[in-house]
Amino acid sequence: GTPADAAWKDRPDGYDYGDGPYHSNDNSQFVLSNSDDQGSGSTTNAILMAPVLNTTGLTNIQVNFYHYYRDIADAGDTAIVEASLDGTTWSIVQIYTTNQGDLDAFVAANVSLPAIYDNQSTVYVRFRFKATWDWYWAVDNVVISGSSTDLVYSWGSNPAGFTSSDANPT
Repeated sequence: GTPADAAWKDRPDGYDYGDGPYHSNDNSQFVLSNSDDQGSGSTTNAILMAPVLNTTGLTNIQVNFYHYYRDIADAGDTAIVEASLDGTTWSIVQIYTTNQGDLDAFVAANVSLPAIYDNQSTVYVRFRFKATWDWYWAVDNVVISGSSTDLVYSWGSNPAGFTSSDANPT
């Protein structure tokens, strides 16, 4: 096969690989890794990585996205969400081994990162599609977010006389 054919690629709304048009949740462009397109006897290990994140001051980190994962049900074919603190050692935070969504109805996924990724200056998140001439994984509208930790404010003035614990005192 042609391994480059399985690389993550931008696809327009209405993209058709022969089984009907694809439509993400909001009918927008999405990315897709297509193991089938590289041909028989091939192996896919396609990685889509988010920019490095800084979660300082945040807890309860969430990776939310819409996706369509079509699995052929071979052993080892997986769609994986992973996280890392150093970009070298990765931990699986979510793994899909069965069909998710449909080509015209991407399904919402909400993945919680373990607390180890809270309040860190460097966090990596990636999507990894492993397959042996499997089908495909389409991903769209990725949002990575967290909850703000409670911050304590202390203001003073010069000359002395004004103090406040409000975030935006008047």
